[in-house]
Amino acid sequence: MYKKCPMCNKRCMDLENYCTKCGVELVKDENRCSEEKTSMCFRREYKDDDIYCAYCGALTTYALEQKQGK
Repeated sequence: MYKKCPMCNKRCMDLENYCTKCGVELVKDENRCSEEKTSMCFRREYKDDDIYCAYCGALTTYALEQKQGK
């Protein structure tokens, strides 16, 4: 899973604890639609165990990362 900076929104690797851009402690990135094909997909957050987007059917970001072995 990825983490993100709550200050600048930089996406970082899971093993990192602090943002390399601004030094703020990172938080777990949300589970979102991996493709955001429609305006309904944009910025929608899903539960950790949700696999597909409810609006376009694309994999969620967590499911895609798991499928890619990350």
